[in-house]
Amino acid sequence: MKQKIVTALIVIAVIALTLLWLRFGPDSWEVQISGVTGDGRNIQYRIETVRAGSSNPLIFRNEDAGFLPPYFKFDSADLQANASRIARNCPDVPVTVNGYSMRIPWLSMFPNATSIDAPERCLVAPSSSD
Repeated sequence: MKQKIVTALIVIAVIALTLLWLRFGPDSWEVQISGVTGDGRNIQYRIETVRAGSSNPLIFRNEDAGFLPPYFKFDSADLQANASRIARNCPDVPVTVNGYSMRIPWLSMFPNATSIDAPERCLVAPSSSD
């Protein structure tokens, strides 16, 4: 009897963890980057976006996840620089922001951006001859 209870608790725990993973796990958003804020020290990095084809804003936090599996993110400053370049060079081009978590306004909870998929022309620094 005791073994059946332990097995049932393990099954319930696995189901709960799977549901949490599906709810808070990785996701992608099609957005246009409108700006960036933060200095990474006193003020958290933020990437300001608008959902592609709409006027609905979506703000991402951009912080290192450290050794948190499966993200292992240590490049928030580089990602912030890319987001800034995209906002400057291609503000009207939809890009895909990959990340995890969700936006819950009343908890001040923002999804954390892990990468940005953008056209190469939006990421290249302008040459001095332009």
